[in-house]
Amino acid sequence: MVQQECGAQRLRFSLLGPLGIENEGRAVAPGPPQQQAMLAALLLRAGRAVTLCELIDALWGEEPPSSAVTILRTYAWRIRQRLPAPEGTEPAVQLLASIGDGYRLSVPPESVDAHRAERLGAAAARAWRQGRQEECAGLLADALSLWQGEPLAGVPGPLAETERSRLAELRVTLAEQCFAVDLARGRHHVLVSDLTAFVREHPLRERSYGFLMQALYAAGRQADALAVFARARRTLDEELGLAPGPELSELHGRILVGDPALLAPVAAGPSAALSAASSTASDGSVRPAQLPPDISDFSGRAEAVRELAEALAGADRSALAVVSISGMGGIGKSTLAVRVAHRIRDRYPDGQLHADLRGSSGEPADAGAVLGSFLGALGVAAADLPRAVEDRSRLLRSLLDGRRVLLLLDDARDHEQLRPLLPGSADCGVILTGRTRLPGLSARAHVDLEVFAADEALELLRQVVGGARVADEPAAAVELVELCGGLPLAVRIVAARLAARPRWALARLVAALTDERHRIDRLRAGSLAVTTVFEHGYRQLNGVQAYAFRTLAPFTWPTIALDAAAAALGLGREDAEEVLESLVDAALLESPRPGRYRYHELLRNYAEQRLVDRGRPPVAARLLRFLLSGAVAAFQWAVPGDPAGTTFAVEHASRFADLPEARAWLVREFDGIAHTIGVALRSAADPALLGAAADLLVACSAFGRDVPSARLASVAREVAEAAELAGDDRAAGRARFVCGNVALQATRLDEAREHTTRAAEACRRADDTVILRQTCNDLGVIALFQQRHADAVRSFDQALVLARHLGHRSGALATALNAALARLRNGDAAEAVAICDEELRALRDAPDSHGAAHALGIRGRALHELGRHEEALATYGECLELCRTARLPRQEAMTRYRRADTLRAVGRLDEALAQARSAVAHLETARDGERDRAYALEVLARTEAELGDRAAAAEHAARAYELLSSLGLPEAAELREFRDRVRSGD
Repeated sequence: MVQQECGAQRLRFSLLGPLGIENEGRAVAPGPPQQQAMLAALLLRAGRAVTLCELIDALWGEEPPSSAVTILRTYAWRIRQRLPAPEGTEPAVQLLASIGDGYRLSVPPESVDAHRAERLGAAAARAWRQGRQEECAGLLADALSLWQGEPLAGVPGPLAETERSRLAELRVTLAEQCFAVDLARGRHHVLVSDLTAFVREHPLRERSYGFLMQALYAAGRQADALAVFARARRTLDEELGLAPGPELSELHGRILVGDPALLAPVAAGPSAALSAASSTASDGSVRPAQLPPDISDFSGRAEAVRELAEALAGADRSALAVVSISGMGGIGKSTLAVRVAHRIRDRYPDGQLHADLRGSSGEPADAGAVLGSFLGALGVAAADLPRAVEDRSRLLRSLLDGRRVLLLLDDARDHEQLRPLLPGSADCGVILTGRTRLPGLSARAHVDLEVFAADEALELLRQVVGGARVADEPAAAVELVELCGGLPLAVRIVAARLAARPRWALARLVAALTDERHRIDRLRAGSLAVTTVFEHGYRQLNGVQAYAFRTLAPFTWPTIALDAAAAALGLGREDAEEVLESLVDAALLESPRPGRYRYHELLRNYAEQRLVDRGRPPVAARLLRFLLSGAVAAFQWAVPGDPAGTTFAVEHASRFADLPEARAWLVREFDGIAHTIGVALRSAADPALLGAAADLLVACSAFGRDVPSARLASVAREVAEAAELAGDDRAAGRARFVCGNVALQATRLDEAREHTTRAAEACRRADDTVILRQTCNDLGVIALFQQRHADAVRSFDQALVLARHLGHRSGALATALNAALARLRNGDAAEAVAICDEELRALRDAPDSHGAAHALGIRGRALHELGRHEEALATYGECLELCRTARLPRQEAMTRYRRADTLRAVGRLDEALAQARSAVAHLETARDGERDRAYALEVLARTEAELGDRAAAAEHAARAYELLSSLGLPEAAELREFRDRVRSGD
């Protein structure tokens, strides 16, 4: 373990063995294995932020549990309990801080033994190059002493497995370096036993065989040295099918001939050529300073600057420090890279090199030409430049060895272009930018840039335009950066345009950018243009990629699922995924989570401008059919047996295992459904799309308030109006039905009546019997609410005839009971009892607890109206028992307040009070229970009034009145009169 002061505490962390924590010399339990995996991930990036996505990958890889985020939050809390607050801070300030959606563990790298080992190794390498053998040996011994067994022993997860291998390899490398130093110091006699054990432990490492051969030969044991080579050749052949490499074979030959040079200690230090190259840099004769100028109005990205600068500024390293920045065009990668480079340039006193690799253009920079430029900047004459790229690359690495030089490689295309440009020296640093993160690149830190947050965008606007102008028009400033989609380049362009026009109001530019058709073209200022940046990426696409990029743009809002995109493009799922992922790689599309894709708003505008077929009917038709197929499958789960399911204009396969899965799919896709319908209506319309759109809306309406009702009604109104213009009565009737049903659910009764009446008329003309039945039923419900009881009876009777004609048993039951309730309200309670008795007899053959409870509830109310109170109470009792058995809490509460009303009528006021209170208590928390809550409060208030508790009665009557009034129900007027009487004491 390695010790480091941390405020008043002395914390030590060990990863080179079982994970351990010590606080002031006392061991602290690190927690269960998976919690240790999270702590290890934080310690390996000590002082730098680790996102939730990175932590999830570290602990679970490709198959995280659904509760992964919750688990991580819990682990973070537990880790905090084990760590002290830094000295001089409030207790709430923890070493483990929340940063963005992740965490940063603010402990010095020296407090973690793995980091300390790497730094000691780097210091040893410098000491070796400078000829300080004893110091080098001591540093290596210190580093090796840190290992306490297998690194991260017992810690699970992909990251732990990777780091175990890396840290084990680091130990072996350090040990080999230690052997090399000891051979150079002439300590071959004491090395033989250690090397023999090491070779036995690592039988495939040729370098170790060479060390053992040298040690044996120098100790006068030539035959043993040759035997080691024979064993190495046999082992390598048996295990790998390989012969020893040229270095080991050359050493074998030298031992065979008794080369006396092998008896002398190995010379330490760098070669003369490399020493000369290093001294040339240190005396200042050649010191490149190629960084582009920093900008004075740099805004935002504070956390990214800090993370990248810290990764590059470390004094001790054992490998090249590379940081990378990726993101879409115009996101500010180059600007951030330049800012970071200037921030840490003092840490690289031997110079800074810069190259624009033009990876996002059609003509990426040639690696050989870039190398020639770099070598020239380092003092190599043009006549001395090697011709081959590999030779130039080797010369660059040689010249940079031992020097602290920073390279800024902007806009890299791929790993092939980048590979020859990377130094080999651990003392150098590289800042790399590109549209996407390069696979296989080992980077100390990586930042995937997102668009500006609103405050960052506004700050840039203030920096360029001036704070006073932004303060004068705050709303316009916010709208302006929103129209830019938070894209830094776009914000800079509008800011530059405003700065050049000091008399312009911000609102003027807002008005100019509001029109989506011209927005992308107006985001131009001098040589800066958003279109130019996007064009670079678009021109690199092949035909299929370009088609997908253009085609999906109108339909992707806010996101689109992979299966939906495949349907729209007319591709198989795997082919579509390959195309879409290639667009993500080109930074022209985003993938916020697996299987879903989205555009940046400005990229969507750009893509839509390049559409060849503005009408898009084939694409709209394919996508609507796909969405309708899923919606119909979901509808069948929501309302099984509803005959509407057989009338939808699509073939569908059952894709859901149960109702929750079906509901989740429809809720997730609803925004896309509504948007797609809107796009289809605005396209050069195919009349057939109206029918599919109307069917989609009917299927969505089955999920009630699970979908946004206002958006559903708005889209349904658009479809209805388009269908009426096209003379499509079927589509018009279905869309109007949805409009009316949404209005009915919100108790906007006049609006509901208008839409539903028009729906019924259209359905009759189209002979759409299934939807006509539903509209007749809804017209009956509307009439009941409006206390037009005779109209309600007529509408329900019409709906009942249609339901029986369609063989829709559950629909017929519901409508018959509605008809019974209408007759009850219309003064024909006896007929209501008869209808309920008939339906209850039928339910004995087809048990339906919900239907039976509804029938019993209406029967009880009818008996109450007939003055047959004891029978009513018995019926309510039967209903309550059924509700309890079948677990129907909402109907149980409704039955209780109705029963309370009957108990009140027969003078059993205490029982009535208890029942009413029970009903109110349940309905206070019931979803969408405002109307029944109002009725229960009314019964409670009337009971309290008869018991003489006028204060409570007035309070509850007032609450009931407010609810009924907000719902627009006529009963509110009668209840207001009762409330006023109670208040006045009449």
